[in-house]
Amino acid sequence: PASEVGGDFFQIRPADDGSLLIVVGDVSGKGLKAAMTVSAIVGALRGCTMRAPAKILAYLNRNFHGQVAGFFTCSAALIEADGKLTIANAGHLPPYLNGEELAVDSGLPLGIADEIVYAEKTWTLETSDRVTFISDGVVEARDPTGELYGFARTKSISNQPADAIARSAQSFGQEDDITVLSIV
Repeated sequence: PASEVGGDFFQIRPADDGSLLIVVGDVSGKGLKAAMTVSAIVGALRGCTMRAPAKILAYLNRNFHGQVAGFFTCSAALIEADGKLTIANAGHLPPYLNGEELAVDSGLPLGIADEIVYAEKTWTLETSDRVTFISDGVVEARDPTGELYGFARTKSISNQPADAIARSAQSFGQEDDITVLSIV
């Protein structure tokens, strides 16, 4: 977190069939209000039995539309045992696959409008692939002169371990919550 509590969140939920569900998001705003919204989102995710990324985003949107001040971005990904990767996105930064930004539909952030349909895109992963999810705190890190960490720097280190990416952005000049999650 950029301060004592944060508005970024992630959940990793493995299933008996060998699949792995990843949900990464960022609540607008900061401080206690954002942290309370994160708590409600995590609770809603724990009660969600769906595994399809687009359906999870629609579920969260239905649950939080009109219930939160502001909005939140979210990316949901399902990695199946055979390496099939399916991602749906709601205004969150696209993840990286082996250092390259994945072309996902942006989608509207959650909580803004009722009954949004989110698109899914699918890739096939190899055993050595790395998928990296980030929050905007990485690209929006700002040095003392006001220069942003930016997308070019983020892309150049996106295939490094999550802690190295987070430390790099943090030391550059953290102003927002930073979340980095790598799946290898």
